[in-house]
Amino acid sequence: MSKWKIEAGKAAWNAIKPLAKTGAKTVGQWKSSAAKARLKMSKENLEQTFKESDKVLKKFGETVKKQKKILDK
Repeated sequence: MSKWKIEAGKAAWNAIKPLAKTGAKTVGQWKSSAAKARLKMSKENLEQTFKESDKVLKKFGETVKKQKKILDK
């Protein structure tokens, strides 16, 4: 191989950045990826809400137990 082919190959290799997407997406692909992202975020928000609700209900349960002990005396 001649030196110029090696140099040209290195230049082409370095021109494409790592993790760069080549090629175009269709409108359907963009909409699909956006819908997946929205679904993922809503799922995470729902899980976060459940965690907060569980924390509040646990605290409420402890309060009810304390009040029950007070009333039983």
